[in-house]
Amino acid sequence: MEFIWKSIKKVILKKFIVDVDHMKKIIYGSFQKFSSKISYAKRWMEKFLNNKLEMLGS
Repeated sequence: MEFIWKSIKKVILKKFIVDVDHMKKIIYGSFQKFSSKISYAKRWMEKFLNNKLEMLGS
């Protein structure tokens, strides 16, 4: 999740924010874009689920 947040912050820094609704739309769109990338999902799963999956296997 941290990778996604850092990427969203980069997008926000490059935009002129008109109001709160505009910022929410940018955040939502960026989250959808970055979270759909398999590399983010893979790193998240490795970081947060790896130990759980190992416990289930043994």
